[in-house]
This record gives sequence, structure tokens and C-alpha cells, in this order.
Amino acid sequence: MENKVKTLYHGSQHKITNGVIHARDAYLPTTNTPITAVFATPDFARARNYACMRLIADGWKSPRTSDILYVQKLSQDISGKKAYIYELDSDGFECDIDGTYYSLTDKPIKRVIEIDVMQEITSGNIKVYVLKPGIDCPQDRSDIWTELVNNKDNFELYKPVSKNLDMSLLSQMKDLGINK
Repeated sequence: MENKVKTLYHGSQHKITNGVIHARDAYLPTTNTPITAVFATPDFARARNYACMRLIADGWKSPRTSDILYVQKLSQDISGKKAYIYELDSDGFECDIDGTYYSLTDKPIKRVIEIDVMQEITSGNIKVYVLKPGIDCPQDRSDIWTELVNNKDNFELYKPVSKNLDMSLLSQMKDLGINK
């Protein structure tokens, strides 16, 4: 691999305490081939987005760029949740044609960076777009979700500071179909 990156990042919502990221069953994005691997990226912001997205969203979620996330619904309580970025040495990683880095073996962690999820949203490091009330997507219909995400008018930017609403209240309002 020419111009090989030295450091890669693996984002996770789980705190790893044994110093090793273990290879897990997954699929290579370009070919949808089953693989057991550790995935990583040279883009810190992208790793941060992946680390935070499962803590932010319920239902469908799609990272669009390294700082934009589209979600079906917000999780009930984002405040106080932590995500983790694991810095890894790139030795032993392969790079797929789309730029996906993967290793077929477990990887030791060089450094751990803890992320406060709500702080990332309020500071604008991650922009979260939430599906507007009244628009729904069944969990078995990824084709509908893809179509919804391709039209930004289906979403509204989540602004926790300006709305100042308790997340459970926001969720109840959405479930009742009440617009904010």
C-alpha cells in the first residue's frame, strides 16, 4: 500500500478495557462479502460519527459525511453518554477499493479517546438530522430509508440547546404526531 497511513481509528459505543479490539463478524461494504475483521479509518471525525451514532439514534441511522448523521428517531437519553475512539497502528490492515481498512486479526489499542456525545452535538461537531414527524420507515425497508435520506426535506436539524426539551418529552410528542 503506497502512502500508507500510520494511524487508524476505530469508533465504538463500547468501552474496551482489555486493550484489544477483537475481530467480529461483519461484511465488506463494497462487495457485501462476509468477513471476520476489525474495521478502522484514517479519518478521526468519521470514527467519531460511527462511535456516537448508535447512542444518538433509535431505528434507522445513516452517516452521510464525517459530521452529518441522519436518524429515524433520537434515543431517549443522550445526555451523559460516552463513545470511544480507539487509536490503532495501521500495520496488518488491508485497504479495500473504497478506502475501507480492515484487519483479519485482533488489534492492540494504542490510545483511547473518550467522547461526550451531547457535547459533540451541541458544539456542532456532529449535526444530527431527525426524520420529521409523520414520516415513517418500517425496519424491514432499507430501500425506503435510502430514499428518505436522499431528500433532506424529510429531516430537521436537532438543536438541543435551542429546543431545551427533555428527550423523553420530545419522543412522546413525536409518537403522538405533535409538531414542535
